[in-house]
Amino acid sequence: MLKTVLTALLVIISGSVHAASGSEVIQRMFAAKFPQVQISAVGESQVDGIYQVETTSGELLYVSADGKFVFTGDLLNISGPNTVNVSEQYRSSQRVDALDHLEDKDLVVYPATDKEKAEVLVFTDTSCGYCRKFHTEVPAMNDLGITVKYVAWPRYGLDSPAGQTMVKVWCSEDREAALTRAKSNQSVAAPEGKTCDQHRLQDQINLGQRIGVRGTPAVYSMDGRQLGGYLKAEQLAQQLGLK
Repeated sequence: MLKTVLTALLVIISGSVHAASGSEVIQRMFAAKFPQVQISAVGESQVDGIYQVETTSGELLYVSADGKFVFTGDLLNISGPNTVNVSEQYRSSQRVDALDHLEDKDLVVYPATDKEKAEVLVFTDTSCGYCRKFHTEVPAMNDLGITVKYVAWPRYGLDSPAGQTMVKVWCSEDREAALTRAKSNQSVAAPEGKTCDQHRLQDQINLGQRIGVRGTPAVYSMDGRQLGGYLKAEQLAQQLGLK
């Protein structure tokens, strides 16, 4: 009888220890050490004893199972003939789900001139110098068969001067022309008698933060890959496999 009780206690204790390891230990560690960091997911990584932690801001961290060590940066798999960025693979899969919710009616779209060969989503800010340089490449991108879809991402929020300019752009009857004026440092007037909805733009800002946008321009392919920031037309075509 005593042996049975001790065995049962051992099972319970070992089960508790197991339950308190891994993700639960990490959750508790973050709550104690980094209460300002909100965790959206914790799971085992491809490395034994290392867990992947995703924050609500889209950042990926790697943590030892005992919660004592935190690694920042991307996880690379170098075991095969080609180096694989495991972190970017995961981010891409997450981005696809998020970016799929964007609709053309909520964006500023510059379509390919003739046959469309590819599409890109670009988080942009009218006050960003490199965003303006990128915009000068858009006609050449369109000629190469690339449709450019802009997502609003004013770096300093909707209440900033650039944010309010972008509200007017998105409110315009001709968004493409309005955005080109704004990126040429020309003023954009709000349509008379029309109330401009800011919620759509705030949703886009929130989306950018969730998928890890840190600056503009931020260029993404439709399969969730981050292609870079400022790119010339030829460079973008190469990134998309069109060259």
